[in-house]
Amino acid sequence: MDITAEHTFNKSGREADFVDPIAQVHGLELRRRIQASGYMLIFALAITGVMGVIALMAADLFLATTLFCVTGVILLSYIGVNIAGPSRKTPALVGLLLLVLYFYLLLSGGVNNTGLMWAVMLVPGFINLYGYKWGTVTLGFVGGATALILFYPDFPGLLAYYDNTHRARFVAIFGALTALTAILDSSRHQTQQMLHRLTAELQNHASTDALTGLANRREAYKAISEMERRNLELAGRYTVLIGDLDSFKAINDTFGHCFGDRVLQDVAAVLKENTRADDVVARWGGEEFLILLRNTDLHGGEVLAEKLRQKVEALTRNYQEDVRISISFGVAEGDHQAHGQTLAEADARMYRAKHDGRNLVVAR
Repeated sequence: MDITAEHTFNKSGREADFVDPIAQVHGLELRRRIQASGYMLIFALAITGVMGVIALMAADLFLATTLFCVTGVILLSYIGVNIAGPSRKTPALVGLLLLVLYFYLLLSGGVNNTGLMWAVMLVPGFINLYGYKWGTVTLGFVGGATALILFYPDFPGLLAYYDNTHRARFVAIFGALTALTAILDSSRHQTQQMLHRLTAELQNHASTDALTGLANRREAYKAISEMERRNLELAGRYTVLIGDLDSFKAINDTFGHCFGDRVLQDVAAVLKENTRADDVVARWGGEEFLILLRNTDLHGGEVLAEKLRQKVEALTRNYQEDVRISISFGVAEGDHQAHGQTLAEADARMYRAKHDGRNLVVAR
C-alpha cells in the first residue's frame, strides 16, 4: 500500500475503497489456516488411499474397505470445504475428522502397525490449524490420550500390538516434535505481532498530521467518501466545514514560524475539543481545516461554525504577543452530488467570508 498517496482511484476513475491493513492481515491469517486445512485433507486422502490399496493387496478386506470409506469421507470433506468457501469452522471440522482417523489407526494399527505414523502429520498440522497455543494444548491432550492407550494394561479396543520400546520412543518423539514445532510457530507468531504493530503505526502516521495530531487530508478523503456512501444508501445527512485562519502568513512573517506552529496547534485543539467524538477534524492544508459533521444539516453546521469561530477568536487573549487570531468558515451540506462538489461549495463560501471581511461564517 502506498502510504504517501492522498487519495486512490480505481480504473474507472472513482475512488477505490480503503482497505484496513490490520483487517487484511487477519484475513490472510484465516486464509492461511484454511489452506493448511486443505493441505491436511489432501495429505490424509493420499496416505489413507495408499494404505487402503496396500491392505487390499494383503487381502485384508475389512481394513481395506474401512480405509476406502475413510478416503471417501475425506474426499467429500475436501470438496465441501472448497464449495463452502472460507469459514472459521473449517479448521475445527478438519481437525476433528483427522483425530477420529488417527485414533482409529492407533487402535487398529492400520497397515502393518503403521497407524502411529499419523502422529508425524498431526503435530505440524494442528499447530498450523490452531496456532501454537491451542495447537499445543490440543496435541497435549492427544499425546496424553495416546500414552494412556499405549501403556494402560489391556486397553479396551486396542487391537494392534506395539512393543514397549516402540511405545516409549513414540511418546518421546511425539513430545519433542510438539515442543519444537510449538517453539518455531511461537517465533513466527511473535514476528507477526511485531508486523501488526508496525502496520498499525504506519497506518497512524499515514492518516495523522504530525504537527496538530488531527487527521490529515488523506484520512479526510476517506471519511468524506464513507459519509457520501451513507448519504446515498442510508439517507444520512452530513455537513462540511472548511475554515481558514485569517492573515496567517502575516502572523508567520511577524512572529516567526514557531509561533505560527503554536497557533495551529492551539486552533486544532479548539476545533477538536468543541466537536463530537464521531466528527472528523482534519488539517486540510497549511492553515486550512476541514470538519465533517455526521447526521448534521446545514443549519446545525452553521451554528457549530459560529461557535468555533468565537472560540478561535478568543484564543487571542492567550498570547502575550500583539496578535489577533480569527478564522473564516464556509459551510455546505452533502447531498446526492459528488463530494467534490460539496467541498467546492464549502471552499467557495469560505472565500466569500474572506472577501466580506474575514472572521465570518458563510453557509448560503
